[in-house]
Amino acid sequence: MDRSDIVDGTLEASGVLVGAEGADISEKRSVAADKPDAGSTNNTHKSEKTSINSARKLGSNFVLALALRRVLKSPAPTLDHIIRFLSSGSGHDKFWMITQYFTKIVVWLYAKRGYKSASERVRILSNLVSDYRIMIRLTGLVPMSQFIRYSEQFPAQTPLLQWLNRVMNLSLVCYYPLEHIYWLGAHRIIPLADNLVETSGYWSCRFWAVWVALQFVHLGEEYRVIKNRRKQVFTQGKSDAIKMQQQLDTIDAERRSWNTQLLINACYFPLTLHWSTRGSKFPDVAVGVCGTVAALAQAYNVWKATA
Repeated sequence: MDRSDIVDGTLEASGVLVGAEGADISEKRSVAADKPDAGSTNNTHKSEKTSINSARKLGSNFVLALALRRVLKSPAPTLDHIIRFLSSGSGHDKFWMITQYFTKIVVWLYAKRGYKSASERVRILSNLVSDYRIMIRLTGLVPMSQFIRYSEQFPAQTPLLQWLNRVMNLSLVCYYPLEHIYWLGAHRIIPLADNLVETSGYWSCRFWAVWVALQFVHLGEEYRVIKNRRKQVFTQGKSDAIKMQQQLDTIDAERRSWNTQLLINACYFPLTLHWSTRGSKFPDVAVGVCGTVAALAQAYNVWKATA
């Protein structure tokens, strides 16, 4: 049975009869309604009102069924795109990242308005999502090892970028095991002293802070490369106009991607300092704002990649 069969069954189940048989029944009903009732005038009025309400209900059911048929039969590109986004590893993580950080803002708003119970419930959700995202990073070293191999097989455009990639990769190789130790120790999966668990958490964030700091240098070198490539397009002499425009479009796309990466890194920087410092006074709502902006920017990149 295809979708049209289901919708047609919905039409019949809703009391909307089609074809000659339906017309015959409708005619019989109208004849029966025209006959004078043996009861009182009030009963006649009630019967007429019931008939009108029934007709309205049938009409609304018919419209609903038609709308349902159109929805089921028409393509849904947006829904398909959402499924591709959520099915990807990055898209799945970015959805929960937005949830994790945006709920921190909601917690602050609820607490400010005095909704203590609601604020506490949302805080529990935020902490749970944060814990879940750390758990799914337990396999983070596997794709990291693949990226390291890729960066060595296909070197960066300049020696500086290549050496920055190596140092940044090393910082993440140190970051992941320390975060794993922190998570496993915090949940008592492996027996560790509380101070060792806490120290592992701080040092994992410090290695992440190293990566973020070096990323600023990396972005600076990338900007220099993009700027030089744009100059070369205009100084290369006679060239095909179409080919020249294609090169400029590619460079402009790289520049927009660079802007997004700069925004993401600028949001991550205060977070890494906050989590790397014992007794940090950085407010939780500011963590929520920075994290939400970074998550939305990354989600935008993944959304474009899964188009």
